[in-house]
Amino acid sequence: MLRRAYGLILLAWLCFLCRAGWHAALLPLWEGFDEWAHVAYLQRLASGQGLPLPGQTRVSREVQASLSLTPMPAVPLSTPHYTHGQYWRLPPAERTELRRRLISTPRQWAIEEDPAGELNYEAQQPPLYYLTLAPFERAFASLPLPERVLALRLVGVLLASLAVPLTCAAVHAATGSVPAAAAGAALAAAMPLPAMTAARVGNDALSMVLFAALLWVLARAGPQRGFRHALAAGVLLGAGLLTKAYFLTAIPALATIYGWRLLRHSGRRAVAAAQATILFGTAGLLSFWWHWRNLRLTGSWSGLQQTAGQSSSLADLLQQALHVDWLRFAEISFRTHVWIGHWSFLQLRAWMYGVFAVFYLLAVTGLLLLWLRRRKHRQTTGWRGLGAAALICGWFWLGLAYHEVTFARLGLSSSAGWYAVAIISAEAVLLAAGWSALDRGRLWLLAAATALFALLDLYATNFLLVPYYTGLIAYGPSGRLASFHLPQLSGAAALFLGRAGGGVLPLNLALWCLHAAATVALPFVAVRAAKTNPH
Repeated sequence: MLRRAYGLILLAWLCFLCRAGWHAALLPLWEGFDEWAHVAYLQRLASGQGLPLPGQTRVSREVQASLSLTPMPAVPLSTPHYTHGQYWRLPPAERTELRRRLISTPRQWAIEEDPAGELNYEAQQPPLYYLTLAPFERAFASLPLPERVLALRLVGVLLASLAVPLTCAAVHAATGSVPAAAAGAALAAAMPLPAMTAARVGNDALSMVLFAALLWVLARAGPQRGFRHALAAGVLLGAGLLTKAYFLTAIPALATIYGWRLLRHSGRRAVAAAQATILFGTAGLLSFWWHWRNLRLTGSWSGLQQTAGQSSSLADLLQQALHVDWLRFAEISFRTHVWIGHWSFLQLRAWMYGVFAVFYLLAVTGLLLLWLRRRKHRQTTGWRGLGAAALICGWFWLGLAYHEVTFARLGLSSSAGWYAVAIISAEAVLLAAGWSALDRGRLWLLAAATALFALLDLYATNFLLVPYYTGLIAYGPSGRLASFHLPQLSGAAALFLGRAGGGVLPLNLALWCLHAAATVALPFVAVRAAKTNPH
């Protein structure tokens, strides 16, 4: 039985790679969130020019030129550019000429900053992800920009895929069940947003892996191995703080865990205090330099551009929080966490989000029942993994709420639920535990949710992303996106796949088949895991 379960885990990992690989090929250049700015940051580090300076460093000449030569999402840019709808309405000869100019951009431009180019607002980002990918940027330097970005995306896919086995390990540590771990891996691999996030150049891919590894360490940490795990957690926290600012939310989560140990275990307070010192001391040694640099350059420890020059007093934050529409924030954040069509912000129909809201509410109900059952039977063990996952999720979402308040001060709204893909491992642990509790230890509800996510991805990819990115559907004058229907494929199948990802039909067809097969396979992985479950 164990050999079969481990085989299912490996299959779920492989399915994620196939799914994310297709998304990487499908995604048009710069359609990923802030991808052009991430690539410009990477180019600067790879060419040995050092860290970019917030508010000063501009993008490379290559990236700047590309903004006018490829379809772009409808985001504010000072550079003249085509939206996707405008691009596909151009005559074919003009699109061909734009593509030719994009591919023939001089390679030297990749290492030359454009003094009149766009400011690189991603200069606020910590450097670890970019340092990790810099050797690959140098290795792929001879490739044209579109192929180079695709190669970097595929490296990111391999990196982000580590979150699948790590999520599996975290579920196993939290539940003690190998079949549940296999089903949890299938769930994480079937969710659309992790694969879509892995498919673009950006530091969220590394954040997913580090959060998953941190949760696994916390779920396994016990009295016998406390110091080793504290050191490992400190290294992971320090690496996370050098990857993305939202890793700051892990600090109060970890402080809560060790504060509880200090209060709960009076006879081991000195040990708990020593472990906390090792953890936070290690993280500080690794990452303090970066936050001190942020403070000197921006006046903010986080370095986030929207917090520069703002008052950070608790009273001011609470006053601003009173003016935020929190119900609207919760709704949009949930929707953009379940599925959002990259930087063009394509969306599903409202009732589809409602179906997933029901499943998430069922998981919350299951977690409440699990807590009541364990309290009734005075069961105090087995909470380490679930508690760590709950704290990571809770503090992360509080961090997103703070993010919303900082934007509200500028008269803007964020509601960036897609950021929560970083804690997909903690989310998978809680969802698996909640649905399993409702199912009396069985995994059928978890398998059903995996199937639902797989169906969502198949629909959204084939009826929204591919038609939109190939010009078969577009936004109308009213701002509504036209619907895509299967009869539109009559006589246009080659157009459907031939335009995607640059227009290599045989390769796109093969990748599409792999994506479809992998997505369909994941519910069967979850079902097989449910059948091997002894409950």
